[in-house]
Amino acid sequence: EARAGKYRLDSDFLSCGKPLLLEPPKDIGSKYDFYIKPGGNPYGTKERLRGESVKREQFMICQMIARLNDAATWYKENTCEEGTANYEKSFIFHNSLDPNNNEGGEKKAKW
Repeated sequence: EARAGKYRLDSDFLSCGKPLLLEPPKDIGSKYDFYIKPGGNPYGTKERLRGESVKREQFMICQMIARLNDAATWYKENTCEEGTANYEKSFIFHNSLDPNNNEGGEKKAKW
């Protein structure tokens, strides 16, 4: 699940040492045809997406993450001391779908 929530983006996202966002695979729409509704009941319930919705969601999640990374890269290039900026694309929004253990953070992706 590659959903992104505005409250999951750390307030220090633009700091020099913070990694960039992990970008989903370009074919994410062919791999995932569902989403997990935030706060669904029970939590973590998968809901199916239909054809056009899959394409829209794929486009939006890929573009949003890429544009956030572009902005962070530009900011770091213009404000960080040489050699201090972290350009690794490894930050993800969710470690788990468990609402009691759902902090964002660095983690290796399953895709």
